[in-house]
Amino acid sequence: MNSKLLLFDIDGTLLSAHGVPKIAMATVLERRYQCFEYDTNYDFSGRTDPQIVEHLLQFDNREYSEDLTNEILGEFCIELHKEIVNDKKPVIHPGVCNLVEKLSITENVYLGLVTGNVSEGARIKLEAVDLQTYFPIGGFGDDSKDRNELPPIAKLRAEKYFSTKFHSNDIWIIGDSIYDVECAQKNGLRCLAVATGKTSTDKLIEANPEFIEEDLSELDKIQNILIHS
Repeated sequence: MNSKLLLFDIDGTLLSAHGVPKIAMATVLERRYQCFEYDTNYDFSGRTDPQIVEHLLQFDNREYSEDLTNEILGEFCIELHKEIVNDKKPVIHPGVCNLVEKLSITENVYLGLVTGNVSEGARIKLEAVDLQTYFPIGGFGDDSKDRNELPPIAKLRAEKYFSTKFHSNDIWIIGDSIYDVECAQKNGLRCLAVATGKTSTDKLIEANPEFIEEDLSELDKIQNILIHS
């Protein structure tokens, strides 16, 4: 069997932070700007953290730059950590713990991330639910604000970290949004979509992933898709 690289999204796929990131972001922006008009209808799902900051600043007619975005995201991670340690721990989605534990000890199967979270935000969320050790590499929002640019970055890191070459047909994106599906398609990778996030099953079907599941709880079925299909 060829080596498999399984790249998971975080929010909506592995876990749900139940609005805590929005609270943390609002805290930062309202502290920085007097009378900040926060776009409460904006859906963070599938977006990278830099995209989110830029959108929110544009919505309130504020100037923005890459340096400013990075400053805001640094403050955001501090607030995110504060919120999470104050009894607002993320909730792991069904089947995730059993699946990643099983996959992590499966020969020729390697785990990583492709997520819009900046790397520090990803670490904070995953450490809060004891999942960090399963995902030693990834592509993150601070690598690029364009999610579609993250899989090649994750692949290079994985090949260096695991000392293994991965072919496109053996690399999977596992995510809960249409942007995860698009990300896989744009990079010629395979995709398993899960309906555990905010995106409806119908919208996921329209995006045309190779496989779609309600969640990751059917261990044998999910393993068979990712490893043998």
